[in-house]
Amino acid sequence: MKLLLFFLSGVLMITGGSRRAASASMMGTDSTVTAADTTAAKTSAADTSASQVPQRDAFDVLNQYVFHRPFEPEASGVTKTGLSWTVLPSLNYNPVYGWAIGASLSGAGRRGAASFRYSQLSISGNISTTGQIQAQVRGDLFDHSGNYLLKADVRYLDTTRSTWGLGPYNPNQEEYPMDYKLVRNYATFYRRTSGPVFVGFGFHYDEFNDIVDSRAEQGEATPYTTYSGGPVTRSQVSGFSLNVLGDTRDNLVNPSSGYYLSASFRAYYPEVGSDATWQEIWIEMRLYPHLPSRSRGVLAFWLFGWTTYGNPPYLSLPSNGWDTYGRGARGYLQGRIRGASQFYLETEYRWPITQDGLWGAVAFINATTTETDNGILGPPDGAAGLGLRIKFNKRSNTNLAIDHGWGKSGSKVLFFGMSETF
Repeated sequence: MKLLLFFLSGVLMITGGSRRAASASMMGTDSTVTAADTTAAKTSAADTSASQVPQRDAFDVLNQYVFHRPFEPEASGVTKTGLSWTVLPSLNYNPVYGWAIGASLSGAGRRGAASFRYSQLSISGNISTTGQIQAQVRGDLFDHSGNYLLKADVRYLDTTRSTWGLGPYNPNQEEYPMDYKLVRNYATFYRRTSGPVFVGFGFHYDEFNDIVDSRAEQGEATPYTTYSGGPVTRSQVSGFSLNVLGDTRDNLVNPSSGYYLSASFRAYYPEVGSDATWQEIWIEMRLYPHLPSRSRGVLAFWLFGWTTYGNPPYLSLPSNGWDTYGRGARGYLQGRIRGASQFYLETEYRWPITQDGLWGAVAFINATTTETDNGILGPPDGAAGLGLRIKFNKRSNTNLAIDHGWGKSGSKVLFFGMSETF
């Protein structure tokens, strides 16, 4: 019934290359040859006048006004194979952990012939102004034929994150700070079956250690201890998944055409190291139509359903901002909305401010619907916001994004980072 409701509601960095691959860490796959080339040709034909304007990015501005070098338009039609690697410092901001500084090693490019998809691998680490540590390895790696894909997500967090209990947003909910260390190891192997369609088998492991529920240690009954049946200081989940993926996007870091469809069924059992037996289903859809049809304005849609069955640990329950890249429910702090099931819809309009692509803007609205304690879906928690875009790398079409979102009851969040939200 949960998935039926979801589908009914649904009826409604990579070419970082040798110059600057800072955004390659967010770059994934483009479409298959036929689908991508067809879509790109339509977009190009519809936007001929804009494409005749030389594109600029932040490095062009630095070269022109700081280093006083002449502006050189980007050559088109040049394709290289192999990953290009870059080591760069990183600076980002998230309202949960504040400003963070670190470094990243990014590699991106086509590993096979020019007709095949992009691969990317990012290794990064940072420490925040609040003393929190994050390290991760994420990537989408194709073999030379383009028929096999490995998606990896490996993380280590030493962090402080708050929880507010289960169910939809309620301004009267109290905040409960929690400390923990997270070790994550996700790996999914895909095989192409036809066109842009892949099927895959995955392994998923999360280990939460040194869990400290601050208010519970002071003798209070908290949502975490109530749900867990006591002050649990360690939680482990381990299991396997079956996956289906269809992807015709022209660019993962900043899609302007195509679609993305994904479904994953994950099962966790004590026999493979999980503390409890439970299952979860993730179904996702993204679309990128142009509005107007013959313009560079993109009306993007993001819809996903995340539902659990059995006895999932509290920290593994669906929660806003815990999607793969932590982008859901702009307008609310990460982990602010949590429940056994969660359904999400976001619409964002993206448009260029300048013809050279240096400046752009976005406007977005979203809604998160979460299961309540009595097992029914609560009212949607809506949010809206505006964002500014500065072209960081014109080769990979990567933007520096600054977003401000507003949620219910004065909730507001500022995000600062690379790549589009979805």
